Amino acid sequence: MKLYALLNIILCFSGIVRAQVVNDAATIEFGQKNLSIEQPLLISVVIRDAENRPAVVFPEIKDLEKRSKSATSSISTVDGKKVVIQTITQEYFASKPGSYLVPEFILNINGQRLHADETTVVFSAGNDGGNEPTIAQGETLEPELDNIGEGIFLSVQTDKKNVFIREGFALRVSLYIAENAPVQMEFYRFNEQLQAILKAVRPANCWEENVGIEEIVKRKVTISGKKYTEYNMYQARLFPITTEDILFRSVKLDMLVTDNEGKVNVANKVIRAFRSKPSRVQVKQLPDHPLRDQVAVGHYALKESLSADLVYPGESIRYMFKVEGTGNITAIPAPVIQVNSYFDIYPPEVSQVVKRSYQSVAGEKTFDYFVVPRKDGTFPMGRYFQWVFFNLATAKYDTLKSAKSLKVEGEDYKLANLSLSGSAGLYDNLESLDSSRQLFDYKKILKNATNAVVIVLLLTMFWVFRK
Repeated sequence: MKLYALLNIILCFSGIVRAQVVNDAATIEFGQKNLSIEQPLLISVVIRDAENRPAVVFPEIKDLEKRSKSATSSISTVDGKKVVIQTITQEYFASKPGSYLVPEFILNINGQRLHADETTVVFSAGNDGGNEPTIAQGETLEPELDNIGEGIFLSVQTDKKNVFIREGFALRVSLYIAENAPVQMEFYRFNEQLQAILKAVRPANCWEENVGIEEIVKRKVTISGKKYTEYNMYQARLFPITTEDILFRSVKLDMLVTDNEGKVNVANKVIRAFRSKPSRVQVKQLPDHPLRDQVAVGHYALKESLSADLVYPGESIRYMFKVEGTGNITAIPAPVIQVNSYFDIYPPEVSQVVKRSYQSVAGEKTFDYFVVPRKDGTFPMGRYFQWVFFNLATAKYDTLKSAKSLKVEGEDYKLANLSLSGSAGLYDNLESLDSSRQLFDYKKILKNATNAVVIVLLLTMFWVFRK
């Protein structure tokens, strides 16, 4: 009888625990599993309700090469509550077509163990006969190739040498070792050295966007026809916030090098320093403009929507003004609203999606307005909603204007006749609302109740054993 009661308690307990973790705060997601050889396998960790992005070290997968990592953050407001979703994505490339086994693995994220089942990914043949990244003369990402010596060099490189203020550029710190380099080496006190390198290369006058520094990323590259292994230690997008030029001083990385000279069957390890070449990024001021110190800089486009094209005076509508493109999405300012007597325009709800990678910072920022028209007529929304930015494609100022038009028909909006018309005004019955009343957090109540049931079950189990 005791055994029967114990089994029932255990089954009930496991069911409750399972119910508690149905809505996991973090999950592992795979991208497409049938790919061409030019496409990467994408493995993502999605974390919900996390303001800070955790460190994620993705697994090594046999015969697949880790390359770029990206991080996307989504911030929105749902029912007055801020919702944050962080997505960290790792790319894996295959060197040749075929089927590749991805074994099961476990990631520890914020104290939670995430499990991914074993799966198979198929890479089919492409058109270019291979996908090894090449760094050739004339491309934007090119280490300084003089002073290579034995074919080993430390590079602090940027993809641009001249930028406008608030224009983004890439920074990358890597150690390159030629395939035919006649030495063997290993990293020495790497974490300590990396912190010193980052302190030296991170400029104080730049806004930094990066995807995190959790591990050294190793990949095969070709530079001017010569094969190298790149050990990437840091990469970020930087946005200068002042017009001072950005100087990257020479930094040093010590490596343990195996020295076999002059001795038979004896390997001595010596510390050898590798230094990067200093470099400079020139920062230019924007042309004269009344909003020169406020506008965003980048490549942007407008998407918009109106909840209705035809309304009555006093009837509220939603207007969405979404700016999307590449640039410092987080720092995008709100549109300039023209003051007028035709509309009541309330402060917007703001949401954003930002994808950070070495190649770019891209995404969208949405301004969701609550608008109440006061008079009848036809109103081009472009008169009232405008967004000025500096367009890098043309090196000129540009303006995103609404192309929507709102038609308002009926008597002019008057606060006095709202109750007579029977429509629900914005402030109707305001005096009857109880501002001291607290909203119920049903999720929290359910969690507390579940915890209480678990405690009761544990006490019952203890009582059964005591008897």
